[in-house]
Amino acid sequence: MADAAYQAKYLSAARMLWEASGGVPQDIPSNYCEYLRHEYADGDISLVALLNKFDYTEELEDFEIDEAIEALGKVNPDDWPNIDEIEGISVEKLLHIYDEDASSVDFVEDNLSTAEKVEKVLIEVISSVFGDRVSSIRSEKGYYANPKNNFLQEDDGTFAGTFEAEGYKFFFEVFPGEGGWTVTYRMHFDSLGDVPQLSNQDDEKKIDYTRHVRNRGWR
Repeated sequence: MADAAYQAKYLSAARMLWEASGGVPQDIPSNYCEYLRHEYADGDISLVALLNKFDYTEELEDFEIDEAIEALGKVNPDDWPNIDEIEGISVEKLLHIYDEDASSVDFVEDNLSTAEKVEKVLIEVISSVFGDRVSSIRSEKGYYANPKNNFLQEDDGTFAGTFEAEGYKFFFEVFPGEGGWTVTYRMHFDSLGDVPQLSNQDDEKKIDYTRHVRNRGWR
């Protein structure tokens, strides 16, 4: 596999294995991990195949697991001698989460606090427009709000991502304007096939049960 093709696919493949294991890396079959091995043209290698040897992951957020996977996506083999003898990889150490530098620890805690606040605010705002309680605020790629995706905020100030409600998945945008903030949402293409098709005795009376794009603004 070419380097560019590997880099475009390894994170999503590793994430799929992680989610299938329920966050228990030891449950990921080694033969599945083998597909994640790669050697780059410049001599660097990928250690993502060691995904099932991750340790101390219980207290970590999904985005931190993603960061750990990306940290192993391209490494110098000289920095990792005796790869075949590695029995475990401490994700906490890999990410330096518990660095002795207090300012570094504060920075991590601030990020987690900000992510939680962003999710809570977006849940309340979207729920007020949607009409029912929503959950699972994520980026369009499925990540939690985190520093890498600027806590779901785009350059123009728009918050964008996905949420779940009533068993379906939706895209959303919360954006500022002259009159205040506006919320829009539409059903995610992954859920379109799950909407039940109701049989109608009278072809002239058809009911559309899908939710259309809806928005509301407030000052």
